[in-house]
Amino acid sequence: METRLIFIRHAQSIWNAQNRWQGNANPPLADSGREQARMLARRLSTWKIDAIYTSDLHRAAETARILGEALGIEPVEDSIWRERALGALEGLTTEEIAERYPEAWASRINGPITGVPGSEPQESVAARAAAGSSRLLTLHPGQTVAVVSHGGMILSTLVYLLGLPPSGHGLLTVGGNTSISRVVTVDGHSRLKGLNDIAHLEMSMT
Repeated sequence: METRLIFIRHAQSIWNAQNRWQGNANPPLADSGREQARMLARRLSTWKIDAIYTSDLHRAAETARILGEALGIEPVEDSIWRERALGALEGLTTEEIAERYPEAWASRINGPITGVPGSEPQESVAARAAAGSSRLLTLHPGQTVAVVSHGGMILSTLVYLLGLPPSGHGLLTVGGNTSISRVVTVDGHSRLKGLNDIAHLEMSMT
């Protein structure tokens, strides 16, 4: 039985627009992000989606609400899909992180970023990814489920589902806001069907 999982990174928040790292910080969507979410919703309005789950952080939950309104589906908020808490990095720009925490910044090349004061252990993130994925596959066999989450959490979930080692965090990337990544699971075996699809945003640029 084939179960289809659609992982969607949230739309642009006010901190994304400022290039600030968020983690468990909770800034809202920017106006540009709401427009991205509407473009996402228009694209997915023709897809067969049976359920929508979302992180409870504002930027993901509002993205999911906009999508759910277009599909006639009430999103289910679940904190298991939250972004990894990033401790001292939250609120800093990429440039500030590279300057103040150069060793942590360099660590992301080989796997999940490490050495960040106050951050959630990656083992905890991996456990959430495994538990969340298992829950979806148990509750929705043979269905198509969309999950609106965050770049780091989606990446950890893909690494888990595809059976990749921790170094997979340095090989894959979850792209821009509202990017779509798709996984198909059959009899416990998962295959990546799409990664970082933002065709709905690109069409608006033509």
